[in-house]
Amino acid sequence: MPFDTQTPAAVDAIVAEALQLLHGRTAQILNAIDEGVFFLDHLGRTVFFNEAAVRMLGFTNREVLGKSMHELTHHHYADGSPFPVEACPILSSVTDAVQQRVGGDIFFTKSGSALPVDYTSIPIKEGRKVVGVVVTFRDISSQQQAAELSARLKNERAARAEAESAREKLRESEASYRFMAEAIPVQIWTAQPDGSLDYVTKRVGEYFGLPTEQILADGWKDIVHPEDLPSVAERWMHSLSTGVPYEVEFRLRGADGSFRWHLARAAAQFDESGNVVKWFGTNTLIESQKRDRA
Repeated sequence: MPFDTQTPAAVDAIVAEALQLLHGRTAQILNAIDEGVFFLDHLGRTVFFNEAAVRMLGFTNREVLGKSMHELTHHHYADGSPFPVEACPILSSVTDAVQQRVGGDIFFTKSGSALPVDYTSIPIKEGRKVVGVVVTFRDISSQQQAAELSARLKNERAARAEAESAREKLRESEASYRFMAEAIPVQIWTAQPDGSLDYVTKRVGEYFGLPTEQILADGWKDIVHPEDLPSVAERWMHSLSTGVPYEVEFRLRGADGSFRWHLARAAAQFDESGNVVKWFGTNTLIESQKRDRA
């Protein structure tokens, strides 16, 4: 029988059946998508909750239907402070009839863990009256983790570059220092807090005719005049124990075997706690001055 010859009651039945079928198909479609979807009525109570929402939030349909989704999942901010219901963008879609798009928010799961989400809430209208809101959301945990990892890697690369730049500047500074130290016509040396030598300029080894390694390994004691060694050692130990500047005149044996008078001076470098971290010293030839004073 043609449709236009149906009775009004038959037409109403066909329409009702079609609407029921459409509702069933709509639910199937919404349950098939990966994004979470829930419908709220004008009081913010849940009237639909799709399977993706169940999977992501952990609540069953029985647990959410007729309940406030704000109280169940949107009750606190990410920092743990309470989220007032009147400030909820989702519910403002009902009260203000506006569509909301929110990125980087938090929904709380049934277990109480925070789920990072992006969501959209769209008011549902009958004429001019808002009767509810449909909310779609997606889990952005992996996206946030990727962004955090990218940021961490970027920061690590920047830190490595900064550290390498600092090391390069230090190398340049040390190279400049050593060049300057070698150019100065005095013997320059440095020592650890315990007094052990850790650096001498080439000029030192050349003057005494000894390998640098031997001088650093307490070989300097062999080139101090035996008569001067006790007082030299005593003053050095006093400076090491007190941190006061070191100064002494003594005779040192050169590569030709002759002893000549030198003036040794050293000052300590301290850290913020007042501990000695390094000694910087020089030996200056004063043979002619000693002869003039004699």
